[in-house]
Amino acid sequence: MKNAPAYIKIYNRLKNEIQKGTYPVGGFLPKEYELEEIYQVSRTTIRNAVKILAKEGMVEVRQGRGTRVLDHKAIQNYNKVTSVTEALRKKGYEVTTGDMLIDVIEADKQTANELEIPEGTRVARIQRLQLADGEPVTLMENYIEYKRVPKIEEFQNEFVALYQFLEEKYGLQIDGTRDRISAKTATFMEAQVLKTEPKDALLVVHRITYYQDKPVSIDHVRIIGRKYEIEISGKGRSK
Repeated sequence: MKNAPAYIKIYNRLKNEIQKGTYPVGGFLPKEYELEEIYQVSRTTIRNAVKILAKEGMVEVRQGRGTRVLDHKAIQNYNKVTSVTEALRKKGYEVTTGDMLIDVIEADKQTANELEIPEGTRVARIQRLQLADGEPVTLMENYIEYKRVPKIEEFQNEFVALYQFLEEKYGLQIDGTRDRISAKTATFMEAQVLKTEPKDALLVVHRITYYQDKPVSIDHVRIIGRKYEIEISGKGRSK
């Protein structure tokens, strides 16, 4: 990065400030002459950096008004069955898998209870680091009864969207989910893998997927909080 062009360095700095909320969604970046003074670079450098931000959908240049910050987070709608990967793709990100490990373990008591299988049953464990436009965004762990996905370990690093893969390869459909959503601060190791800062906010989703009310998988997902949102709608007043 030391040898990167000046506009790339400014682009990265502006992007970081937007993600941190220094320049909030709906607001405007400082004017070009102000950015020149802040970063001590030429106006051409500023314009080239902003062009990249605009191409990525993070800002919108409005003639005569300035550069407006857009909502760049992926939004997952929890009123329909969807995955983090699908939500990121709908937002326009290119989603890839950075690393993947598939192994077979024996189900502990909690895993067995959630999958409604006997304790000690063989379970496929899929561990993945997902990237959005080449940048780490989420750590995923998925657990599926092994007899439902025989030899899945042979497909390590050969798929990105798990739900789609399960349907196409094994005929496993998902028509329902139950989610437990919480927040936590990133540990040192999580921060290293996700290339974020220790104690940055992570969104944690613990999900059980179902088909016709029978468990299919357990999904444990940790997502960089500043890159993701969840949308939930309700109807009717709880009594």
